[in-house]
Amino acid sequence: MATKYYAHFLVEEPDPRGLQEYRGVVELDGQLARNGRELREAANVIARNMGRALRDVKVLQWSRLH
Repeated sequence: MATKYYAHFLVEEPDPRGLQEYRGVVELDGQLARNGRELREAANVIARNMGRALRDVKVLQWSRLH
């Protein structure tokens, strides 16, 4: 079952683009763990899907939509 989240995050892109800001609804197959590491897991998913390193992604806001 897909779970929807509101996401607001920054991604460091290669030059000349630099830092890019994204916000919107993200849909995942399943849920992230709720053990206090949810933002790190979200950053991992975003980095993997955008082909970037984890260090290039900073999640500013992440919340599950009901």
